[in-house]
Amino acid sequence: MSLHICVSGLTSTQRNLKLASDKHLYNNKLWKDFVAEHNAKRGSNDPESLDWIKDASLNSLLDVFKFYCQKEPYQNKELRAVFEKGSRGDVIDNFQALATYCANDVKMTFETFRNLWKLYQEREYLKYWTKEMEERLCGVNSRRAFETRANPDARDDLLLDELRRSVEVMPLDLDTVNHLVSSLKKISDNDRGEQVKSKNSLPPVYENLGELQAKGALFWGNKDRYETDHSVKWISASRRKKLRRSATDTINPEIPTCWFCPLPNEAGTGLPVGSPLSKPFQVHIASGRLYSSPTAGGGEDHSADQILRDRIRASFWQSYSKRVIALRNGKVPFGRRYGAILPQVIAAGTISRRAVEPLWLTASNAERERLGSEIKALVQAPPGFCLVGADVDSQEMWIASLIGDSVVGFQGGTPYGWMTLEGSKAKGTDLHTKTANLIGIKRNEAKILNYARLYGSGLEFTKHLLSKFQSNLRPEEASLKAEKLMRATKGHRVPVHMGKGCKEEAETRYIWKDGTESCVFNALEAIARSPEPRTPVLGAQITKTLTPTVVKDDFLPSRINWVVQSSAVDYLHCLLVFMAWLIKKYSLRARLCISIHDEVRYLCDQRCADQMALALQISNLLTRALFAFQLGMHDLPESVAYFSSVEVDTCLRKDPSNDCKTPSNPDGLEITYNIPKGRSFTITEIIERTGGAMEPFDSEAREPATNVI
Repeated sequence: MSLHICVSGLTSTQRNLKLASDKHLYNNKLWKDFVAEHNAKRGSNDPESLDWIKDASLNSLLDVFKFYCQKEPYQNKELRAVFEKGSRGDVIDNFQALATYCANDVKMTFETFRNLWKLYQEREYLKYWTKEMEERLCGVNSRRAFETRANPDARDDLLLDELRRSVEVMPLDLDTVNHLVSSLKKISDNDRGEQVKSKNSLPPVYENLGELQAKGALFWGNKDRYETDHSVKWISASRRKKLRRSATDTINPEIPTCWFCPLPNEAGTGLPVGSPLSKPFQVHIASGRLYSSPTAGGGEDHSADQILRDRIRASFWQSYSKRVIALRNGKVPFGRRYGAILPQVIAAGTISRRAVEPLWLTASNAERERLGSEIKALVQAPPGFCLVGADVDSQEMWIASLIGDSVVGFQGGTPYGWMTLEGSKAKGTDLHTKTANLIGIKRNEAKILNYARLYGSGLEFTKHLLSKFQSNLRPEEASLKAEKLMRATKGHRVPVHMGKGCKEEAETRYIWKDGTESCVFNALEAIARSPEPRTPVLGAQITKTLTPTVVKDDFLPSRINWVVQSSAVDYLHCLLVFMAWLIKKYSLRARLCISIHDEVRYLCDQRCADQMALALQISNLLTRALFAFQLGMHDLPESVAYFSSVEVDTCLRKDPSNDCKTPSNPDGLEITYNIPKGRSFTITEIIERTGGAMEPFDSEAREPATNVI
């Protein structure tokens, strides 16, 4: 699959268009919007310009086999259902057919690989398919603390029992439905203006959960929820009076009513919102923009609002619990306490050749308000070993600035490159702070906008993000802010006539001008528009389905995104190769443990932890120097030459000083699991500890390093 994705992989948009075309869903909104935009760019309705859809393949074995082998598959996928749903007896009864199914599966895989390998080699990808690549993310060590706590708490069983529960809708028979209807009618007749007082009535918190209010103009409401005779009949007068009394954001303070406006939909403006409790609105609940109505008045019950926040805290575990439970729990052999986790990794799961894995590569770091987010920190090194690693600082921003600076000829020669190298968060001169001050948003929000723009997003997506960040922002204000940001950063488009000859016959191209990032995006677009786009450092080629000769001017943002992210993968490959060389050269007792895009962790003997930290700094220096050299620059600023710090720890966590206190781990790792805090070392401290020299590791003569952990 990784080979196929590298050679002929599809973006998510292309995959959806391919599915729509295969199923003849030409009324699909995505398909109609794409075709309209495509025809507008080309100025014609030429069906042959969409031939890439016919010459593309999805990722299943059947589709890939048909695509590369040009013949129908041998498989009968109906037999697979026997393995999935059948019993052991079904397998025995159909043994010959099922054995043939498995043999054909192997045969199809072999024939596909035989044809695909030639195409992969022709594309001149990095020849890095050696032991280091095979071991990427395939040896995360685990201790028994991953399974049980050092001091188990009696609450844990109850907590896990609650988390395992799921809501199941039970069908009601006709008699039950009639009984419920008659009961509700009786309650309604007896109420008539007074709130129902019953021992069996639900606590007020449940009815308050549905009455959400928003700070600002945006509000959730069903147009049939109020203002109809039917709905008013079922709401008591006291309840209606209370709702009016606690409402906010009124159109006219003299009129006791509410102003209802639709919440924004993630998919686009004007689309309906199914529920204000869905994932896109969790950020608004967490920030206090969206809240339960009892919080509007002083001294009222805050239970409903607390339930909303608890739901957000549980959202991480709600998504990842099944992935954790799905891990195959092989028993450790008798007499041994330590094992290893072997994740199912797709080495190149995206068109930018990033590794893909559903749990360890995507799980967030521990946060105080996220239930279960300490999951990664429970992975520990065995006694006598530690994890040494580092994060590449602003990796993709630096790569993009380097590509832009290569036009000038030296690093920091463009405004974007200068802010990347010399910008200071404390002084407010870094890129994210500048963007935040320009349009009046938070720095973290500006960071999202900057990376989205770097990945090729345009004006419309910028407006969408601004509306998401500031729920009370009117569409006109969002448009003005987005245009202001685009003018200041990308600049504006100007036509340039390419080619020789008279001006009328020359091809017209548009470039960016008068923006702080104009030079960067002109350089990125030049690579993305070239006949065969390749990464500027290692020369990895883009997939066939995104080549400009195939898709013309379509999917330009995806190609720009590919240039940046695929270059970041080149960075990781170079870093791993340099580390493998140093480990072998100096006989360091270490091996790659995990790599997560811009983060690497090595499992090593504690006695050579200092040498591994120095090796990481040297590898980063060599990688940065190689990138600069390949882009025609023969110097390297000290501010980017080294990792800001190298972490030495006994468990897998981003910040070694973080005790990973979460709702499910309130006492932290040190008290609950007896995991001490790690250490971070700057390049200066590493040089002091090692003398600035790499030395061969002697496992017999060398004493354990002191004060490492």
